[in-house]
Amino acid sequence: MSPTSLFRFILIASLMASITSVVAGISLLDTLPQILQDYMAQLESQEMSKGKALFLLLLVPTVLLLLLISTIGLWKFKSWARTLYVILLVAFIPLYPASGPVVMTSLEAMFRDIALVLEGVLLALMYTGEVNQKFVSTTTNENS
Repeated sequence: MSPTSLFRFILIASLMASITSVVAGISLLDTLPQILQDYMAQLESQEMSKGKALFLLLLVPTVLLLLLISTIGLWKFKSWARTLYVILLVAFIPLYPASGPVVMTSLEAMFRDIALVLEGVLLALMYTGEVNQKFVSTTTNENS
């Protein structure tokens, strides 16, 4: 398999692992121990401030749109997509400690971890070897 094909395969696999993680988290919530189900229900029943609700209402669709745009750009080896992808990954790092306790099913955690590993592989491929050259060549073509 060529590095280009491998990159695209890993890009799709990463997306599928992320989507599977979300689906597993939603559909397998009732498999958690009762105390964790109660905790999750308590979190859901808490009122959210209007400011936070508005922030999330604007943030979530914007981030999903930017992820879609960067994924399409990565598929086409656009240099701006590589930059956008890295910015999105780095921007979310400070949100992890701020989000508080995280409760996940084992399958949700497994697929999330797989997605994170694949994202790391994508980063490595994006900035090395033949795949890096494809991004560099699109920069040259865009500037011409």
